[in-house]
Amino acid sequence: MRTFKLVLILILCAALLSGCWDKVEIEDRLFVLAIGIDKIKEEEKKQPTDRYAINFVSPIVAALKKGGEGETFSTYKTVTSIFTFGLNQMYERMDKKLSFQHTRILIFGEDLLKDESLFKEVLDAVGRSHEFHRNMYVFVVPGRAEEVFKIKPKYTSLLAMYISGIAENNLYQSSIYKMPAYDMYNNLINFDGNTVIPSLRASEEEAKVSGVGIIKNYKLAGYLEDKDSETLNWLNNSANGGLIAAKYNDVEIPYIYNDFNTKLTLDKVEGDKIYLTYHMDTEGSAEEYTWGERLMDQKLLDALEKDLEKTIEDRSKSVVEKFKNEFKVDLIGVQSYLSKHHGAIYKAIEKDYESYFSNNIIINIKAKVSIRRVGTIE
Repeated sequence: MRTFKLVLILILCAALLSGCWDKVEIEDRLFVLAIGIDKIKEEEKKQPTDRYAINFVSPIVAALKKGGEGETFSTYKTVTSIFTFGLNQMYERMDKKLSFQHTRILIFGEDLLKDESLFKEVLDAVGRSHEFHRNMYVFVVPGRAEEVFKIKPKYTSLLAMYISGIAENNLYQSSIYKMPAYDMYNNLINFDGNTVIPSLRASEEEAKVSGVGIIKNYKLAGYLEDKDSETLNWLNNSANGGLIAAKYNDVEIPYIYNDFNTKLTLDKVEGDKIYLTYHMDTEGSAEEYTWGERLMDQKLLDALEKDLEKTIEDRSKSVVEKFKNEFKVDLIGVQSYLSKHHGAIYKAIEKDYESYFSNNIIINIKAKVSIRRVGTIE
């Protein structure tokens, strides 16, 4: 009996310590680091029903082990009628299992975002799938997404890491608008199909995150340029760090801010008009002027602060007007503020909010700039 118990315990231990029966070895996986999705061109179709051209980017492990010599990533392309079919079709052409746990970049071509039906289908497929994580960064390309995968980065071996690294530089430069997939989905759900998506432009050796695309009712409505995307970060209280140029005696002086806070307040409701104010407070440093001139001069500092305040107010008013009159969509936080803090007012205008935003909401901007540092010499 004692021997029987010992054998039984050993069998149970062996069962508990055994490996995963359906494991896939790492060398048998194809790690997809970036995905680009375009609306298919007529000449690309293999079947009359094909609608998407999908590109996958994966590292070449052997090249990376050699220190990045030669090509370090491969691009795989498939055309398909349904996004999920495109994923499965790849298994007909390769001997590895696709792995999306490390996918960092999701890129949409401009034509895809102009087609509401196709865009919504892709959103549903990617958002519903358990294989994609929600932290991957989303971009729109003014042109074809596949053009991005022709870049040969000068400073790094992996294209996807290069592009995701640019997105993460928004900590230092607020003209870079960062959009993780989960934020995009939340915006589309909470704001009736409206959001912004950072714009990615490609050249031969580098990419640039330049401005944002405006998505209205699940369609691309237009773009904001670099300067305006920084201002949009100001309005949405999502600016981390950046630089604004001020002028004094015909000399441009860079103001570097690392603290930028925005607060929206309701001033009054008068008739059918709602009056709001964005209060923008920022602190930073002026660290470049002209050799031999003193920056530590109160008159100069006061003039710089006033000039910077006017710049912030003018740029913010310009972007507000673009959203109110050109795009006619609220992506500057007014709807969210009213619904959270003034529910009765919002409920009264909710059904006709888009028209009310453009015609009946009056927005003022007040900026306060404080220059705290002027460099290390005086």
